[in-house]
Amino acid sequence: MKLQEIPVEQFSVRVKGTDESSLDALFASSRTTVPVANVSGSDAENVFDLALADSWLSVTPIKDADVSRLIRELSIGRAMLAELAELAADGSVELRISFFTGRVVEMGDVEIGVDEYVERGVNRIEKRRVRDVYAWLEERCTFTHFGESYFFITAGAAIEEALAVPDDAAPSPLKAEDADDVDRREADVDVDVDANEARVVEAERPHVDPNLKNSFCVTGSDVRFVATTTSLPGGTTIYVAKKLTPRQQASDKTIVLAKGTLKFLDWTRTGRIQLQAKAQLALLTADESSYLKKWDEFGDLEGQILLDTAREIGAIEFTDARPNRDGTIDVRVIEATDAGLEALASGQLKDLEVVAGLPQYITDPAFTFSDFSAGLEASLTGKQNRPTHLEVARYDRQTKTLTLKSEAAPSVGTLVMSMAGDVAQIKRRLQARKSILQGRSANPQLGLLVEEKGEITSLRSPQRINPLTAFVREKVFNNAPTVMQERAIDAALNTPDIAVIQGPPGTGKTTVIAAILERLNEISAKEGVRGQGQVLLSGFQHDAVENMIDRISLNGIPVPKFGRRSGSNEDDLNAFEKNLEEWCGQIADELREKNPQITELEEESAIKDLYLQYLGTPTHKLATTLVSRIAEIDVSTLGEKLSRQAVSLRKRLATQAVASESQGRHFAAAQRIRTRAESFTDDGPERAEDALVDLEDMLDERQAALLERASSWNTDRGASPFLSDLAHLKRTLLVHLTSPPVLRIEKHSDEVLSVAEKAIDRVKRNGFTAQDKKSAALAEFLAELENNPFGMVNAVSEFSYAFSATVQQSVNREMQKRKGISGRMSDDSLEYEYVIVDEAARVSPRDLMIPMSQGKRIILVGDHRQLPHIIDEEVAKRMEEGEDATDENEWLKKSMFQYLFSERLKALEEADGITRRVTLDKQFRMHPELGSFVSRNFYETFDRTEKFDSGLPASAFAHNLPGTDNRPAMWLPVPSDRGGAKRLGTSWIRQPEIDEICRQLKEWVESSEGSDLTYGVISFYKAQADRIRSELKRQLGAVADDDKKIRVGTVDAFQGMEFDVVFLSVVRTVPPNWNPRDQDRARQARSLYGHLCLYNRLNVSMSRQKKLLVAVGDASLLAHDLAAEFIPGLVDFHRLASGTKAPKPAARQQANPDPQHVATERESSTTDKRARGAFGRLFGRGDG
Repeated sequence: MKLQEIPVEQFSVRVKGTDESSLDALFASSRTTVPVANVSGSDAENVFDLALADSWLSVTPIKDADVSRLIRELSIGRAMLAELAELAADGSVELRISFFTGRVVEMGDVEIGVDEYVERGVNRIEKRRVRDVYAWLEERCTFTHFGESYFFITAGAAIEEALAVPDDAAPSPLKAEDADDVDRREADVDVDVDANEARVVEAERPHVDPNLKNSFCVTGSDVRFVATTTSLPGGTTIYVAKKLTPRQQASDKTIVLAKGTLKFLDWTRTGRIQLQAKAQLALLTADESSYLKKWDEFGDLEGQILLDTAREIGAIEFTDARPNRDGTIDVRVIEATDAGLEALASGQLKDLEVVAGLPQYITDPAFTFSDFSAGLEASLTGKQNRPTHLEVARYDRQTKTLTLKSEAAPSVGTLVMSMAGDVAQIKRRLQARKSILQGRSANPQLGLLVEEKGEITSLRSPQRINPLTAFVREKVFNNAPTVMQERAIDAALNTPDIAVIQGPPGTGKTTVIAAILERLNEISAKEGVRGQGQVLLSGFQHDAVENMIDRISLNGIPVPKFGRRSGSNEDDLNAFEKNLEEWCGQIADELREKNPQITELEEESAIKDLYLQYLGTPTHKLATTLVSRIAEIDVSTLGEKLSRQAVSLRKRLATQAVASESQGRHFAAAQRIRTRAESFTDDGPERAEDALVDLEDMLDERQAALLERASSWNTDRGASPFLSDLAHLKRTLLVHLTSPPVLRIEKHSDEVLSVAEKAIDRVKRNGFTAQDKKSAALAEFLAELENNPFGMVNAVSEFSYAFSATVQQSVNREMQKRKGISGRMSDDSLEYEYVIVDEAARVSPRDLMIPMSQGKRIILVGDHRQLPHIIDEEVAKRMEEGEDATDENEWLKKSMFQYLFSERLKALEEADGITRRVTLDKQFRMHPELGSFVSRNFYETFDRTEKFDSGLPASAFAHNLPGTDNRPAMWLPVPSDRGGAKRLGTSWIRQPEIDEICRQLKEWVESSEGSDLTYGVISFYKAQADRIRSELKRQLGAVADDDKKIRVGTVDAFQGMEFDVVFLSVVRTVPPNWNPRDQDRARQARSLYGHLCLYNRLNVSMSRQKKLLVAVGDASLLAHDLAAEFIPGLVDFHRLASGTKAPKPAARQQANPDPQHVATERESSTTDKRARGAFGRLFGRGDG
C-alpha cells in the first residue's frame, strides 16, 4: 500500500530546505519517496523539523498559507504517517502527511481468519479468481514504515455502519462436489442416504454475531471488513473476517492508526479444523497424561543420553595424517579422553567427524537436548554445511595410530563422535511432530486422533466404496477372501481417518494390503485421476517394505521404493530395482520371442554403442567386450578375413585379462585374512584355508605353516595366540600385492578401432539394420529397456500410483523430489491420499508419526502379539525408574499400534459407530496343526476371541522330506552331553546344534524332495546365526548365498517372511548342577531360558514355516519345573512333535515376564568396566 492510498484525509504541502541547499541527495538511487518518522514545529519561525531515518531536516513551506495549516494540524497531537515525494526542478519537495484519530494504538500480532465468504468477496472485488487471498489482503490492508507494520482500524460506535452491512454474500453450506476431501465415485460407490447410518457430520462454520464489543473494522486501500473475536479450544481466540465490502469512501475521519502485524489465516472448513486442532493440542499436550507429551519426554531423554555420550567421549586431537595404499589414512592421536580411547580400542566408536571448533554440546555441561533440538528445528528449512565424516577402521593402543576409511583428511585436526545419522532421524521426527502439533499434517486432526482426550470433528461425507470388485478378487486372491479380510478392506477404504488391521501369522496381511492398493488404483483409473504417488507404502525396516512390494504390482509394473539400506553401495540393487529388472527382462523376452530377427539387430546396435563408449573411455574391458561381439557376427556379414582378425584379437585380449584377474584374486585372498579376535572367531579358519590355497605359489615355508595352523584352529578353544603374526603376514602380503598408485591414462588400440570401424561398415551394408527399419527401432527400445536402469526407474516412478520407503526415509530428498517439493525439510509437507504402514506394531511412536503425518487417511497393518516396537533400552529403563508405580510405565511397552487398536480407536468407534479396527481370523500360510499351535499358545492364551482357524487342508502342505513321515512338526534332539551353550561376548553359541542343523539342512537341500523348497534358520542369538550361516556357505557354496532359498538370521530379520521349512535353534541348555541365585521365579527363568521367555519373539520364530517346523536343541530343558510356566509354547511344541495331544490353552499367568519392549537382544552386560558410562550404554549392547 502507498501512503496516498491510506483511507484517511491526506495533507500535502510543498516545502524547501531552510539552507536553500538541494534535496537531490535524499532522492539518490532513483528513490521516488523518502519516509518521514515525525513532523514537528521548530523554534525558528515558519520552520518545521522532519525526522528522517538517520538525520533531521529543517524545511519551510513555499506558501505562507500552508504554514498556518500545518501548525494547526500538528497542534492537535494526532498520530501520523508522512513522506517526502516529487522532487521538483526548483529543489522543492512535497511533504505528504496522513493524520489519524487519536494516538497510535499498539496491537501487536493480530491473527484474522479468512473463510470461503471472504475469498468469494475478494474475487468479487477483483472480478477475477485471486490465487493468494492472504497476500492480496495483506498488500491492501497494511502499510510498512521504517520497517514497522501498521494497519487502520475503526472501533466502537464508529463501526455501526460496517456492522449494518448484510451478510448476503455469506457462503451457503458446501456441496459435496466442492469439498476437496470428498471423493467422487462412479459405479463402484454406494451413496448411503439413510440418516441412521449417515453418522459423519460436516463441520459447520462457527457462528458468532459481530457487535460493538467483540469487533473492530479494518479498512484498506480498496476493501473494508469487520474482524470479530471467535473462541478456540484452550481459552485462546482468533479474529474472523466478516462483512467484507469494497471501500465506500475516499477518507474516513474515524480511523485509528494501529501498530502491529496482520496475519491472515485459513478459516475455511479445513483451515478451521487446523486452527482448532492446534489450539486443542496445545491444551492437551500441557497435561502430564498426554500421549504425545510422554513420547516427547522419551525423545528428550534419548537425545540427552546421546549428548552425554558425545560429551564423555569428547574431542580426539590428531596429527601426522598419512595415506595408505589400501585407501585408508593413518593419523596419530595426541590427546583424547580415557572414554574416547576406550571406545576406539574396543571398536565401539565407529564414526567420527572433523570439526573446526568443539560443538557447544561438548564444551557446555549445561547445554541440554532441548537446546540442541531447538537449534535443529530452526535449521530444518536452512541449508547446512555438511561436516566431514570418517569411518574408523582400527585403533592401535600402543602406537596411538588411528586408521580411518578415507582417502583424504587434514594433516592435523580435531575429531568428535559423529552424530550425523542420529541428527537426520531427530530432524525427521521434529518435522513430523511440528506439523502434527500445528494442525498442518495431511490430516490436520491426527494429533487429536492420537490423544486420548482429543475431540474429533469429521470432514467427510458418508459415501462408501465397495471393498472388492471381480477384477481385484481375481488378481489378488488365490483363495476366496475371508469375511474378515473383506471387512478389513472395507474398513481401510472407508475410514475417515485411521484404520488398524491386526493380522496373526499367515492370515493374509500382505494380501489385504495388495487388495486395498489395487482397489484404490482401480477407482483412480476410472475417475481419470492419475497423479503419481497417491499412496505411500511404508514400514520400519527395509525388509518389511521390500517384503510388501515384492508381492504387489500395479498396472503390471512393480511399486518403486526409494532409499537404501545403511552401508549399501550405490551400485547395489534394492528389491524394487531387482523387480523392475525382472519385469524389463520379461517384456524383452516376450518381444524377442515374437520378433526373432531382433537378436541380430541387437548385436549390430550393441557394436555401435560399444564402439562409441570405447572412443570416450578406452579401457581394456571395453575393448575385450567390443571385439568379442564383433567376432560373434556371422561370417557372411563380416567377410572371412575380418572375421578371422576379430577372433585372433579376441584371444590376445583375453590372455591379457587373465593375468590381471590373477593379481586381483591374490589381493582379495590376502585381504580376507581375519586378524581380530571377534572376526577370527566368526570365519577365521575358513578364510585362512582360502588364502593357503589361493596364495600357494607365493608363500614361503614359514608363511604357509602359519596359515596352516590358523586354518586348523578350533575356535571353541578360545582366543587365537597367533593373531599378531597373522596381522603382520596380512600387511606384508597386501604391500607386496598392491602396486604403487600410478596416474595412467589408457590409450586407444589402433587395431581395435580398425576392426570395429570395418565391422560397423560391413554391418551397415550387409546387416539387418539396413533391411528392416521397424525392427531396428524395436531393437533400440529393447536396448533402452535393459541398459538404462535409472531411466526406467524414473519412467516407472513418473506413472506409479504408489511409492514405498521406510518410515524414516519416507521424507528424504528423493521422496520430496518425486512429489515435486523443493528445499530441505520444507514446510510444504509431503502428502498422500492414503498411507499404509506394514508391520506397524514394530515402529516406535515417534518414527510412526513420520509417515502418519503425510496421510489424509492412514492404514496401519501389523500384529502386537509378534515382535515389539523398537525403542532404546537405556531410555526405557531410566523412565521406568522415574515412575512411582509399575502401572505408570505400561505405555512404554505398548506400541502406538497396540494403543490405537486396544484403546483409542475403540473409544472412537463407540462414539461415532465407524469401524476402524479389524482382526483377521484365518491363516493360509502353514499346516493346520501348526496354525492351531500358534493360535493356541500366542493368541488364545491372552484373549480367546483372538483364536484363528486354518483356511487350507493339511494336504496342501505336504513336503515328503526324507526321514520325516511328512510330519509338520519335528524336534531334533541335541542332548546337553554333546556340549552346552557357551557365551560369546554378549551373545551365545552352541556348536552341536550348528552341526546338527547344517547336517540335516544339507541332506534335505540335496534330496530330490527338498531341492525346490525354501529354508529359514532362526536363532535368538546373533553369534549362533552367524556361525550357522558361515558353516552353510562352506558346505553348500553358492546355494547358501541366495536369501530367498536359504535365509539365516535372528528372529528380528524374519517377521513378515515365510519359508517352506524353518529350523529354530534353541541354543540354551540347563547348566550342570545349575543353582539359581535368585528366589524370584521370573528372574530364574530369564537366567535359564533367556529370550525363550519372550512370547512375542517365540511367536515370530515359530510361525514363519509353511510345511515343517524343526526345533533343534536339548529337550531336557523343557523338563525343568520353570518350563511349563515360562516357556509353555516350546513345551507344547515338543508335545506336538512327539505326537502327544495338546492341552486346552490356559490364561497367561502374571508371573510370566512382560514382553520385551526393546530392540536389542541382551540378557546381561559384560562390557569392560573401562567402557562403562554414557558411551558404554550407547554402544555396549550385545544380543543376549
